[in-house]
Amino acid sequence: MSMQTVITTAVGLLILASPLDAQETISRGENISADIARDGRVAIDLAGDIWIVPPGGGKAAAITRNLRSVRRPRWSPDATEIAFQASTEASQGLWIYSFANDESRKISRDASLDLSPAWHPNGERLVYASGSTGTGLDLWEVDLPTGLHWRLSNHSGDETDPAWSPDGNDLVYVHHEGAEWSLILRQRGLPEETFLTTADRIAAPSWRPDGGLITFIRRGAAGSSIDIVILSQPRVVRPYMSGEDFVLAPVSWIDRQHMLYTADGTIRQRLFDSWTSSPLPFRATIEPASAAAPATAERRRLAGIDEPDGRLVVHASRMLDGLGGGYQRDRDIVIDGGRITAVEPHGDRPGSIVIDMGDLTVLPGFIDALANLSAASGLANPINDAIGSLLLTTGVTTLIAQHPDAERLNALWSGKQLPGPRLLNAADWPVGPVSGMADSMTPGLEALLQARQAALIGVAEPVARRYAEPPRIEAGVSSIVLGSKPNGLPPGIALHAEFLALVAAGLRPEQALQAGGVNAAAALRLDPLLGRIAVGAAADLVFVDGDPLSNIGDARKIVAVVRNGRFFSVSGLIDRAKTAEVSNKFTK
Repeated sequence: MSMQTVITTAVGLLILASPLDAQETISRGENISADIARDGRVAIDLAGDIWIVPPGGGKAAAITRNLRSVRRPRWSPDATEIAFQASTEASQGLWIYSFANDESRKISRDASLDLSPAWHPNGERLVYASGSTGTGLDLWEVDLPTGLHWRLSNHSGDETDPAWSPDGNDLVYVHHEGAEWSLILRQRGLPEETFLTTADRIAAPSWRPDGGLITFIRRGAAGSSIDIVILSQPRVVRPYMSGEDFVLAPVSWIDRQHMLYTADGTIRQRLFDSWTSSPLPFRATIEPASAAAPATAERRRLAGIDEPDGRLVVHASRMLDGLGGGYQRDRDIVIDGGRITAVEPHGDRPGSIVIDMGDLTVLPGFIDALANLSAASGLANPINDAIGSLLLTTGVTTLIAQHPDAERLNALWSGKQLPGPRLLNAADWPVGPVSGMADSMTPGLEALLQARQAALIGVAEPVARRYAEPPRIEAGVSSIVLGSKPNGLPPGIALHAEFLALVAAGLRPEQALQAGGVNAAAALRLDPLLGRIAVGAAADLVFVDGDPLSNIGDARKIVAVVRNGRFFSVSGLIDRAKTAEVSNKFTK
């Protein structure tokens, strides 16, 4: 199939798909989950939407349209609605699709991480896992007629994958803390009971309709299996079936004998006392999400704004040109006005101004293809022009963001007096899917938030948790575009959080830098003007005291920048910002 999933997580929270360029019919789906209604219809999550497969299999029909992020559909008890989780720009939320009006409505209250919806048998309540407290995932429930939400659990670690018993009296869920996973039963009026605790990953418990046993998925070093808990006295926990790559989604039951699950890209059906399963065939015709821009789309241009006169030469003992292949040694970067006019072996430059920063690493200026300006203290206020210089201390030389004063700020920040990043209005510079992967669980985030740049720019809100588990990037994927708006942090800090998240998800540091370099430039149709150190590119450079190809955290150890052909030390940028802020106070 030509549609390629770019980023996935273990629970499918982030899905970025390249748009189809032609209609395509498929009969398999990676990591799909399925749920069967009492009338035999099957709901699956395929290509980011919900599809309905008729009883017994056949041609599937999409009921949601181009959401590209739907996961884990669950039928209501009366089969008139389907609850599901879907990613928005801010986080993973819960929605309900109604067949009566062919519409979806959001159930989640805010931008917190909500996932794994499960219906109460009365059809009026949903239980789910939520990261709304910021300290872990807890179990919550919502009364659908009134919209009231209340918390059911408050343990350390994460409580996920809840499921009500068929009579609505008992609740089973998964608890995860550290390296341990537990399957826990909460019975009305009784203390909680732990069925098992293991180092293996366990997920997706599901009750058989007679309430006599619970199935769950177990995944360890030996592979995955469906295990069962027989609710006898004493309890019996044992393997049920193995030998397939089971998706971490609940088994679905029609009755106490007929079960449905997904594995190896297919829907499987099985009688409980049978030794074998059979496929439930389906076919789905995927339409293009939108008309893709032609590969020969015309490149856009950047107008020269307040470019300086004269020539500047930067000697780079260690240079990363942004195109790949590691460092280049002892190069001279020749800058005339605001453009790079030569990249040559180091040599004598009589009559030229030469900046030699010793053994610092020189990188292309960083590009944030979608930033959240309102997250920085005062940045939404047009009179706080000085924030641009503080943003420049993070190495971000180009920002794409929505701002009513973007044109004026772009002109101001392109000059000498109060420099800042190039600011392009998001309405005029749209890009496709961006990374947006960082959250409170990102490794190295705590150190980043304690850095000097974070203190200068200000991080007003706590970092939200947006994923149940750390995102992973599929092997071979390298065309990701860095955009930080979804993570909620202020510009600059948000970009470095994305660098950390991209590397934690499986990219090499050089690939992460390219996400905020040549990949972002290509998405903006500004290649080869930005994101590289090459002839004709804008003279935006970052000087780093470290080795970011070995440790991506070194990318924030910035000593100086060149922006629009002018050299600025970080200390000088901070002084400019402070002076401008003091001046503002006296002129108000």
